[in-house]
Amino acid sequence: IYPYELLLVKTRGRNQLPKDVDRTRLERHLSQEEFYQIFGMTIAEFDRLALWKRNELKKQARLF
Repeated sequence: IYPYELLLVKTRGRNQLPKDVDRTRLERHLSQEEFYQIFGMTIAEFDRLALWKRNELKKQARLF
């Protein structure tokens, strides 16, 4: 679990992520509380969304 600020995708250059972070699933490294604050839903609710919708939400949260 890492803080949101560390996982944010920067617009310029690549951000340095810890080695154990899966770049394709950055949202999985948030705490449950922070996930809810950012996405307004639980991880289980997020998982039930269509892939395109999950990707859109991740883009809006700058985690894509």
